[in-house]
Amino acid sequence: MAYPIPVITQTNAAQTLAKLYLNIERSHPCPQGTEPSLLVTLPTVWANKYQILLYGSAARHRFAVAGVTTPQDLDHISWPGPVILHTHWFGALFQGAANAREADYKLEQIKDSILRFCDRVDARVIWTAHNVFPHGNEHTDAFLKLRQWIFETFDAVHIMEDHHLPVLERSFERKAPRVFTVPHMLYTGSLLNSVDQVMARAHFGLPVKATVFGYFGSIQAYKRIPMLIDAMDKLPSTKPAVVLIGGLASDQKVLRELQLKIGNRSDIILIPRKIHDHEIQYLHQASDVMVLPYCETLNSGAAMMAASFRRPFIMPQGSTAKSLEPLGAQSFDGDNPDDLARVMALYAQDPQPELQIDEKAWHAKQSGQISEKFFMNLERLY
Repeated sequence: MAYPIPVITQTNAAQTLAKLYLNIERSHPCPQGTEPSLLVTLPTVWANKYQILLYGSAARHRFAVAGVTTPQDLDHISWPGPVILHTHWFGALFQGAANAREADYKLEQIKDSILRFCDRVDARVIWTAHNVFPHGNEHTDAFLKLRQWIFETFDAVHIMEDHHLPVLERSFERKAPRVFTVPHMLYTGSLLNSVDQVMARAHFGLPVKATVFGYFGSIQAYKRIPMLIDAMDKLPSTKPAVVLIGGLASDQKVLRELQLKIGNRSDIILIPRKIHDHEIQYLHQASDVMVLPYCETLNSGAAMMAASFRRPFIMPQGSTAKSLEPLGAQSFDGDNPDDLARVMALYAQDPQPELQIDEKAWHAKQSGQISEKFFMNLERLY
């Protein structure tokens, strides 16, 4: 198939779904003759490997996996066996809404499409809580209504840590429906990891004795990248330091402000574009420590990426950082920029803090085990 997760459209629905059904029957037939299940993911996101890794054990559990780009595309899906609609990020579905009225209209369209699909194919519907609200969302009321509707209507909510549940219930002023916990996986094995630190630093032309602070992820306002630069400027001058920033800018205004702040500095390398899969290893292997200066979030793919490459990472204090300490998290007071400089200074000295990784916790976060746990929970929905 052309994509890691085939996308269903009006023109390809019948052929694609029939092929998915037959492929499951051929590769993993059921002696009892029960129909294979279908998992439909909304929306499909290939740039983020999360969905691909999460669904890695689907066929073993006799699930075919397909995706849709918009809720309206659900109208083209029919399936003879059990169906689960797995929703993720809704932010992009509100693009183009110029005001609250238009956002509410889009919300009603989303709700109608999902309910119509569930009624027609008897689908169970779940939501993965990647964050409380989309980062930088402009339609706060509409997103609150959506989250409340999810809690009132969906069959289950998937959270990645137990302590996320009270945060969500407090934010949405609703008790959650059925909840199951399956952690965020590491990205181990899904990306090249073949270069050493010397090769990685040669790739960027970095000084051999410099302390390198890495940043990987999208360039957005809430990521607070300027805080990282300010913190570096407060470090002792006894050892050279470099900041290496790589990621796609989703907000051009934020990017322009960041470029103006950096100017012509040679100790800050900014790569404001998509970091391709084969490049991710260079950014991480070149860095002594990854820095995540942004506000506390429910989950952090960047933190899991750093842990996948066995790099320590600095992030704001809170329940998320606490839960990731076994994987190498170091925390700082997110309300105190000077505290970020304090923690970074630990890595600008010799010797640097020794990376402490709980091997049992690290292995428990491998994608195969996470995917297996996820589908075991899905099977309990029927």
